[in-house]
Amino acid sequence: MKPIVFPDYKKSILNVSTSILNHYGVKISHPTLPLLDSHLSKNYRNIVLILVDGLGEDAIIKHLSSSSKLYQNMASTLTSVFPSTTVAATTSVLSGKTPLETGWLGWHQYISEEDASVIFFLNRDYYSLKSYDYLVAERYVPYLNIYQQITAVSPHIHTHEIFPAFRTPEHTTFAKICETIKNTIQADGKHFVYAYWDKVDSLMHEYGPYSKPVHDMIMSVEEGYANLIASIEDDTLVIVIADHGQVDVETIQLTNYPLIIDTLKRLPSNESRASVFYVKDSMHEVFENAFNSQFRQYFNLYKTEDLLKMGLFGNGKEHPRLRDFLGDYVAIAIDHYILSTVNNDFVMRGQHAGLLKEEMIVPLIIHSPKK
Repeated sequence: MKPIVFPDYKKSILNVSTSILNHYGVKISHPTLPLLDSHLSKNYRNIVLILVDGLGEDAIIKHLSSSSKLYQNMASTLTSVFPSTTVAATTSVLSGKTPLETGWLGWHQYISEEDASVIFFLNRDYYSLKSYDYLVAERYVPYLNIYQQITAVSPHIHTHEIFPAFRTPEHTTFAKICETIKNTIQADGKHFVYAYWDKVDSLMHEYGPYSKPVHDMIMSVEEGYANLIASIEDDTLVIVIADHGQVDVETIQLTNYPLIIDTLKRLPSNESRASVFYVKDSMHEVFENAFNSQFRQYFNLYKTEDLLKMGLFGNGKEHPRLRDFLGDYVAIAIDHYILSTVNNDFVMRGQHAGLLKEEMIVPLIIHSPKK
């Protein structure tokens, strides 16, 4: 059996945000990270949080030497949240809340009002590709972001988001992201900056987590980070985390198993390594037996009620739509496979959202120049 890791909501990427929120005087409901708190207590003028999508601890160890700045500044490791995927993880970072509380769980989530599995990030139906004339996620799963929370209690703090080219066209490289960070914190006043970089993750999906294009991209992240910390003043704390890591994967085409498909009310939602199933009322036993007979060695199948009792989604006040989003069963990957229910030409070579160590363990990298 491959090594699996469960989320630790006392030492996860969520707790990076709670430490930062606590530092700025925001009332929090989850533990902070004592290690990070000790650095935040040094009263830096600027705090920069960089999230490199997909850059798990495994990727740093495999692609970077021990002399690299990212490696040298890795102060600890953290877990991702569950599911270990960008939608759930970055929303937890940007809200200071667990997935249980936010309701943001995966790439596409079933919205009963639309009778569709909607990609929140793209605002379109996963299966039909239909786009919506309103922001589905903002209507059904809104949340208060960390900038709003900080500004409400510390209005003198200037908060900033820095995103790559899909939102800011000129940010085509990580070096350009770092240049914008540097220019932002040179302005007068105190600043909190959140910067996000997507290309490590997207290249891992396309070529696999140990491929040369991924290696080259991680090397460019290392170069940009090294240049950034060498060129800024000692009044800035720089924190780097990832939302998750990745594993190399093979695809199981679920539509090739009609005995399973015929038990479903609709095609699965959420993630290919954390798939949500809505099963016909009289077919639960048939579904369980059919799924486990085929995939028991690759996926753990949980009834949703049992999964919620395990606490994988964290604690706090459960989002009112959470159980709708989780259907009847969730299949969680424990090996290097994904479940696909669409036919297209793209071959997914790397993926995440399961519980394997490589996708769950991420670095906590700290550049803290004050002694």
